[in-house]
Amino acid sequence: MHGDSAWARQITAELGSILLGTLGLAATIEWHVHQFQKRTGIRCELTVIDSAGSELPEDYATAVFEAYNEALSNIARHVGATRVAIALTITPHELTMAVRDDSTGLADAAGTRGVETPVTISLPIP
Repeated sequence: MHGDSAWARQITAELGSILLGTLGLAATIEWHVHQFQKRTGIRCELTVIDSAGSELPEDYATAVFEAYNEALSNIARHVGATRVAIALTITPHELTMAVRDDSTGLADAAGTRGVETPVTISLPIP
């Protein structure tokens, strides 16, 4: 079964890459969120604010999607979360994405659990 889930993750990531060129970043993440929820049972809340008025450069969209995909993969495999919140904001000058979950977090250097580990990306758009 582990091989099947790895295969499913790979196929989903590859489809996401193809959809980026067709649908754009926001719609691709929306599609992926639905797939992630079905595959993992982890509830997701997605907020998208896209006021850019144009498509992102392909390399930006790809980098952000890969970071988003890695964050969700890590949440599914390692942190025991039951809920994830993703916020994607795209303006004419900046893209910001934040991913948070309801897990107890990672342990800090002293072994104390509950260290919050949100993922936030902020990129200027040329």
